[in-house]
Amino acid sequence: MSLTRRPVVGGLVVPWITARTPDGRYRFGHVDHRRQVRALQNRLCQTCGNPLDSARMVFAMRDSDLRTFISHEPAMHPVCATYSANGCPMLTGRMSHYRTTLPAAQLTELGVTSHGDPTGARPAAPAERWNLLWATGYRPFTNPLTGQPAAMVLPDQILRVRPINTRPATPDSNGDLP
Repeated sequence: MSLTRRPVVGGLVVPWITARTPDGRYRFGHVDHRRQVRALQNRLCQTCGNPLDSARMVFAMRDSDLRTFISHEPAMHPVCATYSANGCPMLTGRMSHYRTTLPAAQLTELGVTSHGDPTGARPAAPAERWNLLWATGYRPFTNPLTGQPAAMVLPDQILRVRPINTRPATPDSNGDLP
């Protein structure tokens, strides 16, 4: 679990699951589908790409993810999660909204497959509050609502949950707050 071998762009470590364009540029915020599936199935850290410790792993989850305990993003080592929570503009709350263009459309033009927003609901939407969820494991599965690979954390696998930014909670589709 070392970030020293990961590439750095603009002062930030490039997460292992980050998509790349055919000309080699990294696309922060876009997920390489093959690596996402590999990380979920083989219990690899999404940030460094190394095997996770089954006794303690951390998921970055939006408030809406916590309602179902389902994450489309793979888990991380605690050290990698701490780095991500302090470095990623979305996780830290420095970005108030998601990008305005559909990532899939942008990447398709570049010949890259990405499934970072499986429902296509995020462009220009207000960013949600993020949390770190510590767990002792998860079950990889295909989410029937999105058709995308995901991790389901069972209640007895949860060690703790901690909000990582101060963004106010956003209402769900029914207008209810979490």
